[in-house]
Amino acid sequence: MLTKNHIKLIRSLSLKKNRLKYGLFVVEGEKLVNEVIVSDWEIESVYATKDWIGQQAILISDKELSRISSLKTPNKVLALVKIKLLPFSISGDTVIALDGVKDPGNLGTIIRTADWFGVSDIICSTDSVDYLNSKVIQSTMGSFCRVNVHYTDLKNAFNGNKDYSLMFTTLKGKSLKELKGTKKKIIVFGGEANGISQTILELNGENITIDKPKDVETESLNVAIATAIILSHV
Repeated sequence: MLTKNHIKLIRSLSLKKNRLKYGLFVVEGEKLVNEVIVSDWEIESVYATKDWIGQQAILISDKELSRISSLKTPNKVLALVKIKLLPFSISGDTVIALDGVKDPGNLGTIIRTADWFGVSDIICSTDSVDYLNSKVIQSTMGSFCRVNVHYTDLKNAFNGNKDYSLMFTTLKGKSLKELKGTKKKIIVFGGEANGISQTILELNGENITIDKPKDVETESLNVAIATAIILSHV
């Protein structure tokens, strides 16, 4: 049975402070909930209509699902998932770092893209959007289950790094065509409005850029698209 307290709790999780308070976040839709079920994330509870075929759930009506869903077209099931506390640790030859990425759709797409290219860790600045935001979760299409997302002070993290070379994605830098095979690298992408902050650019690293034809007037690429292009090269 879906109670008023359940509804109040689920709706409150749209805010980061409440996700942290209760240690829970929302995952919606058949595909995403099934991704969580087969992952190592722990599910607190599942609310589903009679059309959903899955693990034991609290049975609710389509109307009740609409009351707790953030989607325009709710899809059979909604789960409350326990937040996993990840130790700050990175691995693999390529790591993505995001400096001030604010748009949930961009972050979700970047997580999905990282998953496609086998990147297991993303480091976000503390002012980047929360990856447990429901819009981010939806955009990942389940890839958040396989990619570790860390939040930290980037400058401190980079200064303490001895194993990885830093690469800064900028409008003026070394062409991707000229890059040599740096084995272990952290590729830094800036936020939608201001790019990589000056304090990060002043660190010891290499500026890289995506080539464009001389007659193209577009100033920059969407950060999620830029991530996909660069990962396909490195």
